[in-house]
Amino acid sequence: MIVKNKAAKQEYAFQKKADDICPHSGSSHGPLITDSIRGEILCASCGSVLADKVEDLGPEQRSFTMDDYTQNSRTGLASTLSIHDKGLSTVIGNADKDASGNSISSYMKYAFNRLRTWDSRSKSNSSDRNLRSAFVILSSVQSKLEISDTVIERAAYLYRKALTKNIIRGRTISGMILSALYAACRESNVPRTLQDVASAGNISFKDLSRHYRILVKSLDLRVESFNPLEFVSKIGTAVGLSEKAKRDALDILHKAHEKGITDGKNPVSLAATAVFLSGVINEEKITQNSIAKASGVSSVTIRNVARTLRKQLGMDA
Repeated sequence: MIVKNKAAKQEYAFQKKADDICPHSGSSHGPLITDSIRGEILCASCGSVLADKVEDLGPEQRSFTMDDYTQNSRTGLASTLSIHDKGLSTVIGNADKDASGNSISSYMKYAFNRLRTWDSRSKSNSSDRNLRSAFVILSSVQSKLEISDTVIERAAYLYRKALTKNIIRGRTISGMILSALYAACRESNVPRTLQDVASAGNISFKDLSRHYRILVKSLDLRVESFNPLEFVSKIGTAVGLSEKAKRDALDILHKAHEKGITDGKNPVSLAATAVFLSGVINEEKITQNSIAKASGVSSVTIRNVARTLRKQLGMDA
C-alpha cells in the first residue's frame, strides 16, 4: 500500500510508530510503502526501513469450511450442532511439514501417522459414530430439499435430544434423523411434506411416518400444522399455473379459512384443490392428475375437497 498525501502520511507513520523525518536528507519522507509480507514500512524515495515487525490489521487470509476447500479465515469453522463434535475438536493435520514449512524426517512422519491413528480411534465411541452417520444423511438431504441452516440446526438439536433419551436404540438412524428434520420443518413452517422428506432420504413414507410419531410422542413436541397458503406457489409452478390463477387460489383459501372450512383438513390437499379450482375458473389447461402428481395427493381427495369447497363457498366452477 502506498500513502502519498502528506497529512495522511504523517498520521499513518504515527499509527505505525514510524519516524516522519528522513535520517538521510533531514526532510519529510516520500510516499510510504507497506510490505505486508515482511511487515515493514519503507520510504519510496530513499528506501529506508522506517518500521519493521508491523502487525497486519487487514482481513484474515484463510478460512475453513466443512469440506476443507481453499481457505480465506484463521478463526476456523463456527460451532454448530449439525457436526458430530460441534466443530470444536482438534485434528492432527495431514501436512508432513513443521512450523517453518520444511519437510519433517521420515521417522517423524511415521510417529505422526501413529498419532493420527490413535487420535481417530480415541474419538470413535458409539455416540460419535451415530452422530457422524446421522449428520451425513442430514447434509445430503439439505441440498436436495433446499432447507436453510436454521432448520438444520433445529433438526440436529432434536436428534441429539432423542439420542440422549435413548430413543434411537432399535430404530434406524435415517428414519430418526429424517423425522427430526420433518419436525423442524413443521416448527419453522417450512413447506416440506412427509413424502418430500421420505423421497429425499430414500426411505418409505410408512417408515418415516412411524418414526415421526415416535419422535413427537417421546419428546412431547407441540407442532402446528402447515399453512396451506405455503404450498400454492410450489404446486402452481409445477403444473404451469399463471400468476393470476395463483392469486385466485390464495383468495379461495383465505375465504375457506374465514368460514372455518380448513380446520382439520390436510393443508396440502387444500392447496392442491384451490389450485385446481383456480385453474378451472381461469380456464387454464391443467388436469387433476397433473396436480395430484405435483402435490402427492390423490385425484379422489382433490375431487372430494373440491366438492366441499364449492358447496361451502357457493362457487359455480
